[in-house]
Amino acid sequence: MMRKVYGLIRRMGATSKYKGYYFVAEAVRITMEFQEQPLKITKDIYPNLAKKFKSTPTNVEHDIRTVVNVCWTNHKEVMEEIAGYPLTYKPTNSEFLDMIVYYLITNP
Repeated sequence: MMRKVYGLIRRMGATSKYKGYYFVAEAVRITMEFQEQPLKITKDIYPNLAKKFKSTPTNVEHDIRTVVNVCWTNHKEVMEEIAGYPLTYKPTNSEFLDMIVYYLITNP
C-alpha cells in the first residue's frame, strides 16, 4: 500500500528529496487507517507526524505545503486526474491528502 502512495506522490512530481514526501505518505496511511472517524489535520495528523519524525507540527505543516506547491507547479494535470475534477486553485494540505486517500480507495 505504501508503495502505491509513494508512486502517486512521485507521479505528481515530488520526490524523496522533500521531507514532506514522507509526511504526506504517512498522513495518507493514518487517514486510511482511521477512515471511519473524522480526523483533524492540525490536532491529529501534524502532532502525530511531528512526534514520529522528531519534528514540530509547524515544520510538518510547512513541509507538506512545500510538496503541495511542488506538485501544483510541476504536475497540475496529474493532480487534477487524481482529484477527479478540474482544480481552480491550489489545494490546501488537507484537501491534498483527501484527494490522495479518495483516489487510493476508489482505485485499489
